[in-house]
Amino acid sequence: MIDYSQLVHSPAELAAEQVAWAKHLKDAPGVPFGIPAVDAKVIPFHPGDMVVFVARPGHGKTSMLAYLARAEARRIQMRGTVDTEAVVYVTWEQVTEEINAVLDVSENYTVSDLAWGKVDLDMVERQAMKRAGMPIWIIGDSLARTNAKSPRMYPDAVFAAIESMADDYGVRPTLMCFDYIQLIPIPTQADRMKQVTEAAHRCKELAKRVGCPAAVAVQARREVDSRENKTPGLWDAQWASSIEQTADKYFSLWRPWLTEPREGIVDIDGRQLPVTEGLLIMSMQKQRFENGRWTWPLWFQPQYLKLCELELRVDKLNF
Repeated sequence: MIDYSQLVHSPAELAAEQVAWAKHLKDAPGVPFGIPAVDAKVIPFHPGDMVVFVARPGHGKTSMLAYLARAEARRIQMRGTVDTEAVVYVTWEQVTEEINAVLDVSENYTVSDLAWGKVDLDMVERQAMKRAGMPIWIIGDSLARTNAKSPRMYPDAVFAAIESMADDYGVRPTLMCFDYIQLIPIPTQADRMKQVTEAAHRCKELAKRVGCPAAVAVQARREVDSRENKTPGLWDAQWASSIEQTADKYFSLWRPWLTEPREGIVDIDGRQLPVTEGLLIMSMQKQRFENGRWTWPLWFQPQYLKLCELELRVDKLNF
């Protein structure tokens, strides 16, 4: 039976809840990027936050979510709370085996190496055993369960699956990753724009109800490709302007290596940067409660989920 009184907060209850919330923010560090230059400007992700990453295909949306997921999983390991805390990665785009391979990368091989069948199975097994101890749970369709009568991945089904983690395993998420929002099926809407709008609201709702931040991948519009600076803006989320309104933090990603002449130069806020394979431009377009306009040139190796400040790799850029 639904208890509608849970939506009503009296002044006395609000006072107590406000103090508890402030204490939680003071005691809990939240989820950071783990990159000093970024963390100096970005408030850590807190429960209920919807953090959006917008980019064109191939420009790092999935890799960024995987990077954040693996970094948070390692913090859980360091806290010694792997029995009660976990990262949840929800994928509508790829099967769970592919996402697990992205999370499983090491210095020994990449996902591309796996796809080509170039990796020794003994090495895969050794890496898989290490991965088994990493607290990242994946929700999605699996090639190993093609005959199973699994439910369609509507938001309600995803929420029920996450609830089952707490009920069946005693594990609660500290970060959820949704990949990606334009693929979330909404059975009550036939219009594509209305579907994406509703999906954005449901992601935010899940973040609040589950009580952890949600990092969400968002496809950018094709119009971005025709600009000199191809970092997507607040208005560039494909099929839904509501995403910019719903998001607590809004980041744009651009890999110039995929769009600009090789050995060329890109101008980022007056800074001349050579186009290299590892260059990633990340721009924060919005941050609730704070100044949200910052841009960072970063060094990104998506095949290994490595991300750091560009200056740390300046020796690789051949200035």
